[in-house]
Amino acid sequence: MCKFILKQLYLFSVFSSVIIASLPLFQIAANAQEEPGCFILDSSGKVNRLDPLCKRDEQQNLRNIMKAQELYKQGFDLARQGQYKESVELLTQAINLNPSFPEAHMVRANAQTLLGNLQGAVEDFQKAIDIYRARGQSQIADMLLVRVNSLQNEINDKQQDQGKPEVEDEPEGK
Repeated sequence: MCKFILKQLYLFSVFSSVIIASLPLFQIAANAQEEPGCFILDSSGKVNRLDPLCKRDEQQNLRNIMKAQELYKQGFDLARQGQYKESVELLTQAINLNPSFPEAHMVRANAQTLLGNLQGAVEDFQKAIDIYRARGQSQIADMLLVRVNSLQNEINDKQQDQGKPEVEDEPEGK
């Protein structure tokens, strides 16, 4: 029981630290979402309009990204409330709209971990790692890799436990 509680506390601390580290990015994205049309954020967080350069497909892409951000926020809130299954559903929708959304993959991975879907969590964390590495953010990727390794060890331990024959209790008469 103590091991379970410690594991849950560890998951919560990892989950919280990743989210706290991402808060400045979320604030910039939230500010940008209030601006309709085509835009880009510079390194200071200032929104620069690019409407003349945008094409119809890019505008649809932008709408998908904005909708994904909205679904992500709802999924994140549900995860914080302990509604992990519902959270996974909304985060899946967000990822379908914007597959290159590492934060959605991370939150879904944490929710899947708490639902017991460790392999799904590993896959989501790995996707987030791939996205961060492609963006040159290897420090975040390395931090997530520690979590992936921990989950893979847990999966391996469970598989080994399932392969062991059960030991029967000795009859009382002996």
